[in-house]
Amino acid sequence: MSASPATNHKTPLPQGVRTGTVMRIRGVVPEQAGRFHINLLCSEEQGADAALHFNPRLDTSEVVFNTKEQGKWGREERGSGIPFQRGQPFEVLLIATEDGFKAVVGDCEYLHFKHRMPPANVRVVEVGGDVQLHSVNVF
Repeated sequence: MSASPATNHKTPLPQGVRTGTVMRIRGVVPEQAGRFHINLLCSEEQGADAALHFNPRLDTSEVVFNTKEQGKWGREERGSGIPFQRGQPFEVLLIATEDGFKAVVGDCEYLHFKHRMPPANVRVVEVGGDVQLHSVNVF
């Protein structure tokens, strides 16, 4: 059985992100999935700063949150448990609040990640890795 090719999708956010911005990502976790990520990047350039790195790791049963500034990763934060299952559809909402990004998976608030850099700097939503992406909506 061959693994599906890794996804790498980018949605530009020319207006940036403000309090109240909602990013809805829908897809399916493939049966052979190891890891995927949703990044809120500050530019389209290679190695761009990431205001949020949301990284479900099915291979280690955890979800890691982080930032990347000037090529260096920050301190990892982890949610409790893993709300994703191989072979199952998912919906993630990333909601910009005054003090952070609220990650909602399915119907449950999963983690509130405090801002480490201004959300207004975000210019791109990137989804990549072992995931079948159905849609990315920003409203």
